[in-house]
Amino acid sequence: MSSIAPSSLQAAGLALPATPARSATPWAGWAALAFTLLIWASFFVSLRAGARAALAPAELALVRFLPAGLVFLPVVILRWRRFASLPVLQWMSIVAGAGLPYFLIAGAGMRHAPVADGATLIPGTIPLFVALIAAFSQGRAALSRWPALLTVVSGVATLLAFHHGEGQLAQGYGLFLLGSLMWANYTLALRHSGLSPIEAAALISVVSLALLLPWLMMHPPLGLMALPARAWALHGSIQGLGVGLLSTLSYAFAIQRLGAQRAATVGALTPVLASCLAWPMFGEVPDGATLAGMGLILAGVLWSQRPQR
Repeated sequence: MSSIAPSSLQAAGLALPATPARSATPWAGWAALAFTLLIWASFFVSLRAGARAALAPAELALVRFLPAGLVFLPVVILRWRRFASLPVLQWMSIVAGAGLPYFLIAGAGMRHAPVADGATLIPGTIPLFVALIAAFSQGRAALSRWPALLTVVSGVATLLAFHHGEGQLAQGYGLFLLGSLMWANYTLALRHSGLSPIEAAALISVVSLALLLPWLMMHPPLGLMALPARAWALHGSIQGLGVGLLSTLSYAFAIQRLGAQRAATVGALTPVLASCLAWPMFGEVPDGATLAGMGLILAGVLWSQRPQR
């Protein structure tokens, strides 16, 4: 997950920017969207694989931010005046909500809960948190899609009600909801900043790498160096190449070819695909409560994207 989600803005009752005319032959857009969806789902699978291998989240973060930080460093150097003009609180919200702090929170959550729960709670509750944050500054108009938001809340309540006695899961859920809140704050900060997808990716990647390197100098990534080649290929292709470099560009391309509405709707299928990937890889089969909660949250997200009359 590395780009602003149009569904988050719609659910908060916020207007989306005008969408370019859709292509008459949208197959390339669908291909880009399918590729983006696979990356987003694989992001949660990679976090879970790192947790099961007892890999510290900070070590996995090195795989995520080192390639992207080096690739995007020239963008930061060339456009440093643009970044310097941003209010400090704004760029801090962008980096914290989609950069290293968010990554560490999500990675810690995956140490306590399965892929299906994390892939559902983090992206699924973003519209809710976006609406709540926006309500503080814009008033109740930001809650205009309250029936859809209540559906999301009911899904979260279902997960919590049936799993509240399981300490590990409860801790994971708390971290997932915190990560979702951070991403929601990033969503609004990025919208108000006016940064392009490339500029946002550069700021997030380079600053996150700068924050990560001092810690790793004091704590060598021994677990990362001990990983087998297969695990390196998994994390490197997903985190370093996919999430760090390609998903932002492929999602922006999909929006250009298909429109924001279609792209956001298909993006809501991330938890389903992530669960399908986790089943053969980790043997994680969602129970009835998880499926019910996932269904309610997905229904709320899709409902929130319906055009208002």
